[in-house]
Amino acid sequence: MRLFRSNIFLWCLGIVLAVQVYLSFEIPVAGSFGDAAMLSMSGVQDVTPVKATLVSVDSGFARFSDLYGDSGRVYVTDRSYGTYKSSRPGDVLVMSVAYDRSAKGFDLVEIIRENPAITFPMIQGLGELGRNMLFHVPMSMVAFLAFLLGTIYSVLYLVKKNHDYDRRARASSAGGFLFTALATVTGSIWARFSWGTFWNWDPRETSIFILLLIYAAYFMLRSLLEESEDKKARIAAVYNIIAFVSVPFLMFVVPRITNSLHPGGGGTEAPLLNLSGKTHTAPSLGIMFEISTLLFFIVFLWMKDLVTRILRIHDKRAEAL
Repeated sequence: MRLFRSNIFLWCLGIVLAVQVYLSFEIPVAGSFGDAAMLSMSGVQDVTPVKATLVSVDSGFARFSDLYGDSGRVYVTDRSYGTYKSSRPGDVLVMSVAYDRSAKGFDLVEIIRENPAITFPMIQGLGELGRNMLFHVPMSMVAFLAFLLGTIYSVLYLVKKNHDYDRRARASSAGGFLFTALATVTGSIWARFSWGTFWNWDPRETSIFILLLIYAAYFMLRSLLEESEDKKARIAAVYNIIAFVSVPFLMFVVPRITNSLHPGGGGTEAPLLNLSGKTHTAPSLGIMFEISTLLFFIVFLWMKDLVTRILRIHDKRAEAL
């Protein structure tokens, strides 16, 4: 499509990429008062960033309501009084606080940001690594959509015998393979800090590895067949359709029916993608997930169009020889 070659598309892609960079690196990770109290009492960390709405400033302390609606008291000191005095009820603060067990309240350590438009929610046990969710989960979703699109193109090729559909099927499947590999890499980084190792043959990891092998076989089949182009394309299209049958099973079913360390394993509901359709985390994470998925899907469409054009040129040169 000419759309993907236009300057307007490239400008839009650049803007979305800039938004993704901002979401991934600039927004502070913020939790709740419950996070701060639990992490402090468990000895994991003494100071925790909290996102909360100012309710009132009383003598000696300020009342806040965190992102889950729970209330908390932050003690006012000479150093922090000026900040609270300039703030009005309803203002949002992202602040580092330390839990005071004896007073069952919180001491202000630092104001990180005032009235942020959006904030990445803290995920216990991950901290800053939780930002990886903006890459790992969207890449997995785009991989699924890419394989689905490749299967649709394969069906269209078998019906219409148009080689351009075969080229698009190859480009889509290649994009799906790439994003599956990237999801595996980002997942391994996540696993290293969450589970202690990059790879431990968790059901989710094993199913993705099998999926990579299935589609690696698709490209090997195309390169090893010594048939005519028409017959090679038909065989590859049939294999591609059969291969896609395993995609939803390996990506969504297996991890949920087996006991797994991965969120959503063993019948538990994942924070973002689950059967109930509910988001079991701060709403802002769902918004960021949708933006990231859109970005990577646009990048995939651009890559698919580019690879399809390269395949067209290659085929025309082969016909001219």
